[in-house]
Amino acid sequence: MLVIFLFAIDGTIVSAAMPTIVGKLGGLELYSWVFSTYMLTSALATPLCGKLSDLYGRRRLMLIGIGLFTLGSALCGMAQSMNQLVLFRAVQGVGGGAIYALSFIIVGFLFPPKERAKMQGLISSIWGVASILGPLAGGIITQYWNWRWIFFVNVPIALTATPLIVFGLTETEVGRRRPVDLKGAAALLAGLFLLFYALEESRRSSFGLDWTLTALLLSSFAALFLFYRLERRAEEPILPIGLFRLRLFRICSGLAWLSSMGIFGVISYLPLYAQGVLGSSASRAGMALLLASLGWTAGSLVSGQGMNRFGYRTTSVAGMLLMTLGYGLFLSTRNHLGLVVVLIAGCVIGAGMGIVSVTSMVAAQNGVPLNQLGVATSTVMLCRMFGGAFGISLMGSVLISQMQRRLVTLSTASGINISDSLIQRLANPQNLLDPSTRGLIPDSLLASLVDILGSSIGHAFLAGFFVMLIGLSLSFFMAEYTPASVPQASNPSGTHRRS
Repeated sequence: MLVIFLFAIDGTIVSAAMPTIVGKLGGLELYSWVFSTYMLTSALATPLCGKLSDLYGRRRLMLIGIGLFTLGSALCGMAQSMNQLVLFRAVQGVGGGAIYALSFIIVGFLFPPKERAKMQGLISSIWGVASILGPLAGGIITQYWNWRWIFFVNVPIALTATPLIVFGLTETEVGRRRPVDLKGAAALLAGLFLLFYALEESRRSSFGLDWTLTALLLSSFAALFLFYRLERRAEEPILPIGLFRLRLFRICSGLAWLSSMGIFGVISYLPLYAQGVLGSSASRAGMALLLASLGWTAGSLVSGQGMNRFGYRTTSVAGMLLMTLGYGLFLSTRNHLGLVVVLIAGCVIGAGMGIVSVTSMVAAQNGVPLNQLGVATSTVMLCRMFGGAFGISLMGSVLISQMQRRLVTLSTASGINISDSLIQRLANPQNLLDPSTRGLIPDSLLASLVDILGSSIGHAFLAGFFVMLIGLSLSFFMAEYTPASVPQASNPSGTHRRS
């Protein structure tokens, strides 16, 4: 739990310190890459760690992950430029991705199916707690200490966790070690990297006819197709294609992808609605995320009991229904939904996400052979990561395209000439919160722009609502049985607790 908290909080603690970091190091153009690089390398490390844990054991990989995370944290704290910080965040992300994946994998081996549901729920709830404490801790450390300590503080925590792993876990024989499919790994990493980069680019292009985006997507699909062909012939595939022949595993992966699209869409655009449309302060906008995080924590904690009592299907349906209802409330954003209702909707969506994320993980772990538990866990987690990235890009593209279309219409109807360059700036909704950009807008148009922003966000949430409907429909195909009803497989190569 200590190491998963370490990874989870690092994803949010940096956000509060970034304005100060940019002021000290410069490199404003690399602002977003401080976050994106960490997410990218974490995502790339996840599937590899899953497979390697099945082949070589979980304890030593966890120690390697902690070591890389600690090294990356120390280097980030010593960075002298934004380029260095981005590079060191990549190292930190590799270690963090290993910690993230292996924490869930180890829990899967430590506990039988019935207890596994409760423990996975507890671990998942740590994410909600970390998302609350991260920005708060980052702000306090930056204001009263030094921004470098948001990275240095990871070092003693990681060093404390190391002996707990060394002496708290023992590894039984993992069986005959086979060579890793290096060609398949290279193709997978290339495909995922290009796909992630394409999703980042899509936020700015609105999925339009952008040749850069098209080239990235085609290259990504080519690399992933090559990966598929290589995996079919590999003796020890990085991601066994046969897993997707299992109906339960396909459903779990799909739910992980779709639910993550929903929650990350809320995280990205709910504060924008609160600030840009409702005129709330940044602190009140942050309350929307706070309640979503609290809902996530609560949903995660009750999901274990729900699975054990009602089964996978009922629990999954309940979680996706909550997310769908939450997005249903957002469909009224064009009528300027009040802040209280926005906060409630965020909390409901967070609760649904907590339930679905834990249920899909536990069901996937219980539905595969024990010797493939690691790779199955990491695959579901990979679906979460890229589902979140795809959700942000999809809703962002809808939002930007609507903004562009309505701004052109407004310019024509009002008789006031709005330059193409200003339209492009205003089409990025974040710029509407920038005082320098708002100063370029005629006072007579500000009210209209607020209405345009509210309506455009409403269309983005409508896209999210239809995604949630797909997820809700898929949840009805989940298996009915409970974790306790699944026959317990033997553990020939697992991690176990020291007695």
